[in-house]
Amino acid sequence: MTIELLREAGARLPTKVGQTLGIVGGIVIGQAAVAAALTSNILLIIVALSALASFTTPTMSMSNTIRLLRFPFIILSSLLGGLGIMIGFAALLCHLFKLKSFDTPYMVPLYPFRRNNFKDSFIRSPFSQINKRPDFLKAKDTIKYTQKEKIQKREDINDE
Repeated sequence: MTIELLREAGARLPTKVGQTLGIVGGIVIGQAAVAAALTSNILLIIVALSALASFTTPTMSMSNTIRLLRFPFIILSSLLGGLGIMIGFAALLCHLFKLKSFDTPYMVPLYPFRRNNFKDSFIRSPFSQINKRPDFLKAKDTIKYTQKEKIQKREDINDE
């Protein structure tokens, strides 16, 4: 909670003062919490890393979601340790597997598992292998592009 208070205070102050407050405040309060035996060094490091990781999100709505998810994970990890993190991660995955967007499961092709749709999800395959649309789209035209268009795409890539 202290890290979040420091972040909010730093965001509302001028740039240089806010950055200084965040860094110095985090160091001083973290050292005082460890010296008073309120928390362990490891938990303090994990909280600091999660706070730093929240700055890497590209959009504000994603950042807010991660900030809200971080608190249950920190509480579970402080109560149950590594087991708490695994329980929290399993609960998060169960929630993501239940979500649907436009009547399509959110975690397609992982759930329901569709092996032939992996070609264009995690690692992009060559154009010669991904000329069909994914099954879950239920498209009328299942072919993305013809052989002639495939040759043109290959030539465009080679020109770059």
